[in-house]
Amino acid sequence: MFSRKNAFTLRFKLAMTTIVLVGIVAAALSVTQAVRSRSAATVALNVGSQVQSAVPKPTPLQVELVTITPRGFEPAAITRPKGRFLLPVDNRSGLDEVTLRIDRVAGDRLHEARVPRKELDWSEVVDLTPGQYLLTEASHPQWVCRFTIAER
Repeated sequence: MFSRKNAFTLRFKLAMTTIVLVGIVAAALSVTQAVRSRSAATVALNVGSQVQSAVPKPTPLQVELVTITPRGFEPAAITRPKGRFLLPVDNRSGLDEVTLRIDRVAGDRLHEARVPRKELDWSEVVDLTPGQYLLTEASHPQWVCRFTIAER
């Protein structure tokens, strides 16, 4: 028969073996789950890249900076291709308020904005068709920035 010492040793070995087996099973499950997660992430990345490549990338928005000084607009003329662009106007005129107007040379007003001195600067995304345009300040008709929008 077993002595108490042998019985204790046998139980101890059985407990240690059980702990080692549980650790091995836990590690195997963890590795399996990591592989599955990585596979799912790879599939998601592949699907995402396929969807992303199917959607056309937007073209970057170009900027045409205009500054109002006490002498008028700088630059006085801008030529650019048709298409959307950001038109920021920095007010360094010293006026308490400016009223900015964008008019087609042919006649019709496309935009008007009153900009108080506390706001100082104004910007707008514009999309002008080919032609001639004027950016003016309402109280100073001699201040003009001419826009020429080319077909290409």
